[in-house]
Amino acid sequence: MDLDALGKWLGWLLMVGYIVLTAMELPRFFTSALGPTAEAIPTVEAPASRRRLLGEVLAAFLISRLLVLLVCAVGYWIQQKTVSGFFDALWNKLFPWDAPHYIDIIRNGYVTEGEGRLFIVFFPFYPMLCRCLTMLTGISATAASFIVSNAALVGCGAAVYRLAEIDGGPTLGRRAMLLLLFCPMTYFYSISYTESTFLLMTLLAVLFARRRRFGLAVLFGAMGSSARLIGLATAIPIFWEMLRDCRERRGDGESPVTAGEYARWIAVSVLKVLPVSLGFLGYLSLNWHLFGNATQFMVFQNEHWINGFGHLGNTFQYCLYNSVYYDDYLYQLGIWRPQVLLLIAVPLLVLWRRKRQRSGDMAYTLVYHYISFSQTWLISGARYASGNYALYPMLAGIPKRRWTFAAMLAVECGLLAFMTWVGLWNGKVY
Repeated sequence: MDLDALGKWLGWLLMVGYIVLTAMELPRFFTSALGPTAEAIPTVEAPASRRRLLGEVLAAFLISRLLVLLVCAVGYWIQQKTVSGFFDALWNKLFPWDAPHYIDIIRNGYVTEGEGRLFIVFFPFYPMLCRCLTMLTGISATAASFIVSNAALVGCGAAVYRLAEIDGGPTLGRRAMLLLLFCPMTYFYSISYTESTFLLMTLLAVLFARRRRFGLAVLFGAMGSSARLIGLATAIPIFWEMLRDCRERRGDGESPVTAGEYARWIAVSVLKVLPVSLGFLGYLSLNWHLFGNATQFMVFQNEHWINGFGHLGNTFQYCLYNSVYYDDYLYQLGIWRPQVLLLIAVPLLVLWRRKRQRSGDMAYTLVYHYISFSQTWLISGARYASGNYALYPMLAGIPKRRWTFAAMLAVECGLLAFMTWVGLWNGKVY
């Protein structure tokens, strides 16, 4: 049997397993939120002070960015046998693939003619935020993009710290923050890409939902859905927290809950979470205003990038084949093999951790992973996976001892160095 045929059969096996896993998680999503005994959250130590949290986040941010810089410097020295001219060479490496398109939108907005018309496929939250910064301060589009991206990355570190801290105290929060800031794909979060702002909006939405401030949760969720299509999935953990809040506020765990109460809680929560879609609806309106077609971005995505929505089995099939036979070995290492690994590892992680994590996070991961990895030509899977907020608390909760976590973090630092060299310095990761 050739590799392509093997990939097809393994892909279908993966697909069946994913369906079974989703079917297992679906009833738990509701029972864990609405059941007479909601999932217990252990009593934990007091949260870290703001000063301590900010200091730890900034230190991790600076060290992780220095690691990226060091890898690039070593790559330049290996190629040139000198450090002279390094920063000029680095500057030219900081605008790969989609970055110039975001810069163009920041400078000119969305247009309807020439190559620029295709840039409607890039959701507006990040470039419009940068554009507002340029208008308010007079700085260049490039400077605004770097400021927004890196400030958002620092915000992501602080937000995931607080989010994980709710369930596991400062230790779990610190670990989740470190895993995020040293994630192998976070060099994208420091350049002109939407990743850091999207993840920040998602984290803030879920964090405020967990704190029962649902108005702010929905507001940030709407911002997330105007940053990326998958931002709509933020409604899932917000909805779960709303249902759980309804059950907790009722109290009296001994008396049975009527079917009418369940139905009312679900209906009210659905109505309350619907505004998360407003960001995406605004994006559709922008498409309509510019092109007379609310889904014009999908037309361009299919015609120009030859990409559409498929299924996990098909993705696994061509990723497995390309991981061996793609004609550029660095693309095998930077794109195809990581995607094969993630296609298998994420469902297994959910299966392993599903009873230890909140059901809202697990459901979000299942939806996020399926939509992100079911493209007919996926070449950014590792970058997309890094935007799943729920992975960091899940991974942070695995090590039981400090040295075990230190080993995990060391491996991640090595992967960050490797992906920086393959992706940022050699341009072989999208």
